[in-house]
Amino acid sequence: MTKEHVTLKDIARVAGVSTATASLALSGDPRVNVKTRRAVEEVAKRLKYVPNEIGRSLRAKKAETIALIFPNTTHFAFSHPYFVQLLEGITEVLVENSFHLLLSTAPSEADEAAAYDKILRNRRADGIILWPASIRDRNILRIVESGYPVVYLGKWHHDEVITVEREEFGGAYKATEHLIKQGRRKLVMISGPLDYQVSIERVEGFKRALQDHQILFEPWMVVEKDFSMEAGVLAAKELLESGHPFDGIFAANDRMAIGAMKGLQQAGATIPGDVAVVGCDNIEMATMTSPTLTTIDQPMREIGAIAARKLIALLNQEDVGEKQTVVPSQLIIRESCGAEA
Repeated sequence: MTKEHVTLKDIARVAGVSTATASLALSGDPRVNVKTRRAVEEVAKRLKYVPNEIGRSLRAKKAETIALIFPNTTHFAFSHPYFVQLLEGITEVLVENSFHLLLSTAPSEADEAAAYDKILRNRRADGIILWPASIRDRNILRIVESGYPVVYLGKWHHDEVITVEREEFGGAYKATEHLIKQGRRKLVMISGPLDYQVSIERVEGFKRALQDHQILFEPWMVVEKDFSMEAGVLAAKELLESGHPFDGIFAANDRMAIGAMKGLQQAGATIPGDVAVVGCDNIEMATMTSPTLTTIDQPMREIGAIAARKLIALLNQEDVGEKQTVVPSQLIIRESCGAEA
């Protein structure tokens, strides 16, 4: 009898008990007396029995799995360095609580709808951690308000939905105000796609900081791009060619900020002499640029861990604490803004 072929029936036969009793004994059921349980466990150990976890979870009507869903945003998710930090925070908590992780991505909205249907209909996961999608995504409302256990990684319009948010508005405000305090008054912003709530909130934080410091906002001051480094280079070129003078840039992520720095330097501008630059996310590359990049730190590992804890508490019918958690951001001062760290 090989390890691969050992079944629960084999354990029961060798131990001299029924299959049902063997199953109860191995699950620690108190209805099985200690002597019988130990005998069954000894046989299982001797035969190197490996339980069928899939079958067990189906019988319990639990998948013992959490789904992390990236709705039609795979390019931004997997190409961004902080994705790994988010995963680390989530998986650390899941491992501690004996849950598996199911990662779901979709290249299109149609594929996304099909993936959601499989998870919801077939109970492939006990709960979902959901990455923010475009505000035009028709699938998100359906899954968040389906009654399925969900923790949403962003702001949601309904207070009953459990969310873990980055401090988007506040982080953008801090970055912009810091530039102003360095004497920069001709500011521009390179934003992400404005059909995403994260981008909308960062633009609003930028505008509010300008308003609070009596700087007039004009539409040309926001250049919409796609979060990539190449887009940052292009944005810098467009700003230089626009004819509008500027002495400070807030970029809505570090990759666009690094791209903008490259574009400015290629055009002969100095940083921070001619233009001060602040990014957002605090990726590792921000410490390797020349000059090093001032940025807004958003603790993605902590965000992932909080989301996982909330979802597990929800599944266990325990108190999740506050339903909407906003994780504070922090200004990390380096060389690109012209201030002393």
